[in-house]
Amino acid sequence: MGKRGMLEERIAEKHVKTFLDIIVMAMLNGEPMYGYNVIAAIHKEFGILLSPGSLYPALHFLEQNKLIEANFDRGKIVYYVTPKGKMKFENAFLAYRACMERMSNFVKTRGNFST
Repeated sequence: MGKRGMLEERIAEKHVKTFLDIIVMAMLNGEPMYGYNVIAAIHKEFGILLSPGSLYPALHFLEQNKLIEANFDRGKIVYYVTPKGKMKFENAFLAYRACMERMSNFVKTRGNFST
């Protein structure tokens, strides 16, 4: 992997960890999932392998704030987005998208490059 690929990987990892709450709620918005499945889906989608020590505190935070709920299913915990979580996710995603567009425009105009 070249320098650019390594840089992209580090940036992706930083974004995944920084916006893990939004990513988790997006995944759970589509379907209930076990923690292990969330880790596997993030790895498949972003190439980032989160440890349980990174994911489960985020899940517990979301649960404490009533954005997701957890239920036992065949001895495992399955996580679901709550109606409050769905609304929070939609608002957070819109704010994230606006911020990323603003940042991209800022860098383009200051960086003197065309991408």
